[in-house]
Amino acid sequence: MKRITRLAVPLAALAVLAGCGDSPETLLAKAQESYAAENYQAARLQLASALREEPENQKVLALMARTQLRLGEPDGAEGILTRLERIGYKSADLSWMKAQVALLRENPEQALQLVGNDTSTNGWRVRAEAHLALGHDTKAVDAYKNGMAAGDDIQLAESYARYRLVSGDPDGAGSILQRMEKMAPDAYETKALAGDLAAARGQTDKAIAIYKKLVADFPGRTGPLLALANQYDAKGKVDEASDLVKEAGKLDPDNEQVEALTYQLLAEKGEWDKVRLGLQGKESQLDPGSGLQMRYAEAMLRLGHAEQARVMFNRAVLALPGNPYAKMMLGEAQLASGDAESAWATLKPLAMSTLAPPPIIESGAKAAKAVGAPEAASLEARMEPSRLKPTMALVEKGNLAVMHQDWPQVLRVFSKLLEKGEDPEVLKRLALATSNLGRPQEAIGYADRALAKSPTNPDYLYLAGLVRLNAGLDLVRARNLLQSAASADPRNTVIARDLKKAEAAVG
Repeated sequence: MKRITRLAVPLAALAVLAGCGDSPETLLAKAQESYAAENYQAARLQLASALREEPENQKVLALMARTQLRLGEPDGAEGILTRLERIGYKSADLSWMKAQVALLRENPEQALQLVGNDTSTNGWRVRAEAHLALGHDTKAVDAYKNGMAAGDDIQLAESYARYRLVSGDPDGAGSILQRMEKMAPDAYETKALAGDLAAARGQTDKAIAIYKKLVADFPGRTGPLLALANQYDAKGKVDEASDLVKEAGKLDPDNEQVEALTYQLLAEKGEWDKVRLGLQGKESQLDPGSGLQMRYAEAMLRLGHAEQARVMFNRAVLALPGNPYAKMMLGEAQLASGDAESAWATLKPLAMSTLAPPPIIESGAKAAKAVGAPEAASLEARMEPSRLKPTMALVEKGNLAVMHQDWPQVLRVFSKLLEKGEDPEVLKRLALATSNLGRPQEAIGYADRALAKSPTNPDYLYLAGLVRLNAGLDLVRARNLLQSAASADPRNTVIARDLKKAEAAVG
């Protein structure tokens, strides 16, 4: 995890912020209020001032440990926990707090050992998150359910809801949100989850309204500002999004998300000189396939440096073999650098897809025409408005159905699109739909047909393994397919996680 270096705040300023001249008891009471209001930075300052007066105050130290954990700072929390143990502090909370430190340090095995038999809500949460990190989803869900049965805890509930959300179960996340709204309707976690759930469901206006209120209710946090910026971006309000990102950057200038979104928005506005000038000194530090690296590569391409862009996009494709944007831009860079043969080889699988958007069809047509490929005529014909509009309308309808997880509608729409030809991307969506509708044999059939069209594609290898894993069928084959997908796309955390599930299922 990247460590962020900040300028030290003068001690005098700390004293003013924390409440200069207050007694340790008063400072503790203020810190408790700040902690309850989820203002953890203020709580830490107040507790630090109290500890200068009473360095062995167990109540202050215990709250400081919790505060450091909520701030995600394992080193500070561990130091406080060591002090507590040295002065003889006894509490059942020590086990889960030590386990949380291990979890923050990405050591889930140690976290499980340290949490022991702790059956508090915090203990169940840490246990669940450790199991998730190890790919033990069934054990994680059991831990979450036990924790939810043990009592109301907003941190546990949010963690469980977010697991449901990233697992493609917005309805499950929504049911947990309803409980959160009863236990802590004004909590940051409750409001943030409501916004994220609306965004995941494609309810952009609702998400914007929620994030606006979150920004107003919790000033000084970058998360809501960036979330709101993303929603404005989705609405095409790029200038408004940029203003929010600038505001977030003032609060946290070292935030990597702020930097990534800043350059994404500059790219959307076509301000390629600003992208190039801002990133050219960092070129060697940019991870291949990262958003920043691909923004920089595209800036170089748009500014006439096709060979440099080609090298960078080639690295991106090697790092992210399943990323269609990286492949499309590599094809464009190859074409711009005069290598039409390579451009057509790169762009053909993308452009020939029934689901290809106009920019990819257009780039593919240029490459096909440059090499004299017979597909050039059909690609140009697909750009005719009378053909393009109804197909794109159907594709958009299907994509919205996928976003909302309306699987019957997904099945209907993509079955129509399959009539246009045996397309692996269409087959992929049909496999997902039938899998989620409880029709595993059909799902496996669609997934295998997609894989047959592109046997080394990590996305289709993953899909063929996933539908088997989800159905509990042919688990050895599922594991082998997921292993092949992971080998082809080693940086893909989703594939890696499901591979762990398959390995656990096979035993």
